[in-house]
Amino acid sequence: MNERRTPAVDWRGEPFRLFFPLATVLGAMGVAHWMLYGTGVLPSYLASFHAVTQMQSFLLAFAAGFLLTAVPKRTRTEPAGGVFLGVLMLAIAGVSALELAGFSNAAQLVYALSIVLIAQFAVRRFVSRAAGRKPPASFVLVPMGLLSGLIGAVLRVLSAMEFVPSWLGALGRTLALEGVFTCLSLGIGGFFFGLALHGDPPPDIDKKPGETKKAAILAVAGLIVIASLVLQEKGWVREALLLRAAVCTSVLVSARGLKQPARPGVNRRTVWLAAWAIPLGLTLSAVFVNDRVAWMHVAYIGGFGLLAFAVAAHVTLGHGGDEAHRDGRPWQVIAFGALFTTAMVLRTLLGRLPDLYFGWMAATAGVWLLGAIVWAVFLVPRMWRAPVGEAAA
Repeated sequence: MNERRTPAVDWRGEPFRLFFPLATVLGAMGVAHWMLYGTGVLPSYLASFHAVTQMQSFLLAFAAGFLLTAVPKRTRTEPAGGVFLGVLMLAIAGVSALELAGFSNAAQLVYALSIVLIAQFAVRRFVSRAAGRKPPASFVLVPMGLLSGLIGAVLRVLSAMEFVPSWLGALGRTLALEGVFTCLSLGIGGFFFGLALHGDPPPDIDKKPGETKKAAILAVAGLIVIASLVLQEKGWVREALLLRAAVCTSVLVSARGLKQPARPGVNRRTVWLAAWAIPLGLTLSAVFVNDRVAWMHVAYIGGFGLLAFAVAAHVTLGHGGDEAHRDGRPWQVIAFGALFTTAMVLRTLLGRLPDLYFGWMAATAGVWLLGAIVWAVFLVPRMWRAPVGEAAA
């Protein structure tokens, strides 16, 4: 009698199964201290720890999981090795841990190492002679985003050591916290919109007339994003925010972002709405420039954060062969989308209610954490079991 074997989970070929759960844990760590501070458990607010963890650990882990899975599959090259995956996971988690311990310069250097590891992994596979395919045009923004993070980390360390002026240290912070995921969201989003939302996979950059020109235009868009961050640190805050909002809008429109998803599924609509939260948050921050930090959380929570969770959900359900949930209306997707949106709204109102500040902060953190729990309970078990069908978009 033949024994039926259960398919093994392909950790190397689909490392999102490792990095997406890691991202969720890191995000929870970065937000949980809001609740601890708001309820009086912590005596002080760890502002730098929160920002570094959310933007340089939590979101980077999601990006790593996506890129380390998608790049080898697209190029038909070797997946990442086990040692490489372990080192990168430790490095990304180490950024948050080192910042919490007060070793900010070390945290930035480890972040730079993480960026270099991801970048060389992708570049080596795309330029390899063994590569079966080339990247789509929108992926030109991916190395630009990673380079923004690398330069930002280096500038922060040099500024802390007083080797460069302090404004360059502030620019480094902005490059790492805003530049990276503005570029990555647009680069990955341009690819993801066509493939997942409309069922129209973008062509390789060398396979269709006009794709090289499109890549050049997107590269200019990336340069404008980075230039706007320089303008922002030189005092042209409102103008820089509006410029960045215009670039994001233009790139999304070029990726058919004005059209609602043609393919079914509430999660696809969540991806679509989250992408538009990025230029919306930038525009609101420009309009209410004196309250810019609060309004930027429309882009941070409703844009970058929700987009990461929704794309990760789509990848997990697709690679797990769970088309029914991917293309349907599971209550869990509706719930985590609503909870993260609620957390976004609560965060934008935080400074307007001084008498309720601490309780409001704890409530905001609690709603975000509840959204992360719903997401994790729904999806992490699916990541840790073998797929039941063919992976699809």
